[in-house]
Amino acid sequence: MSFFALKTIALLSMLWDHLTYVWPVSLTLEMIFSPDAADSVPALLALQRATDYLGRIAAPIFLFSIANGYRHTRNFNQYTLRLLAFACLAEYPYYLLFGFHGNIMFTLLLGLLTLRLMDWGNEKRAGLGYLLCAGVVVAAQYLSLTEGGGRYILFILVFYWTERWPVPKKALLWLFLMPLSRYKLIGMLFSEQLTGRWLHMLCINALGPLLGVAFTFLYNGKKGPAFPGEKYLWYIFYPAHLLVLGLAQKALLGA
Repeated sequence: MSFFALKTIALLSMLWDHLTYVWPVSLTLEMIFSPDAADSVPALLALQRATDYLGRIAAPIFLFSIANGYRHTRNFNQYTLRLLAFACLAEYPYYLLFGFHGNIMFTLLLGLLTLRLMDWGNEKRAGLGYLLCAGVVVAAQYLSLTEGGGRYILFILVFYWTERWPVPKKALLWLFLMPLSRYKLIGMLFSEQLTGRWLHMLCINALGPLLGVAFTFLYNGKKGPAFPGEKYLWYIFYPAHLLVLGLAQKALLGA
């Protein structure tokens, strides 16, 4: 699978996730087919939960793209400035749609800078780069300034470090790492907060993203189709679709 195909899958997954945030599948279908129903149809709720997984494919592919992009970029400074520019451009639409700050492009930017920091540190002293990376991951997780926090920064590093690993070895690592990264949900196993919704949230947030990780295993190292402006399509789409959906949500709520 080419890099172009991977990015297309991620883009469609993200679009689905955000579309269903504004127009949930269960409510939309209920309004169309069962507008007079007193209670939600259980089958529609089950469908909503099943299709939620489609929206979890995107994030791991975007994180993988940063690790892959860092390895192959011809101009690190331009790459960094491009991410920064579109992260800033996307911030208002992101806030408009979700009501909080720290869109994922800032996470991707921080991940890219962390990879450079790692190489810089290791050039200065053996192991220093890894120590600096650990500091960034902990700080990002504690401060929670961007989407995914330190967890997503760690995933970018793992994608970078394991590029040449055989697929079975990578799969075992991610089967352990992804659920472990949701330690707060795992911790609820030892509390009295276990509910059906908890199980759903655990599966969506700990197991769902593994679908995206699995797609990265299919990457064949090829760029895929290219066309004029292709490099910027992915960047422009992010703030543009957030703005459209944010305005649509605002209109629906009458705000």
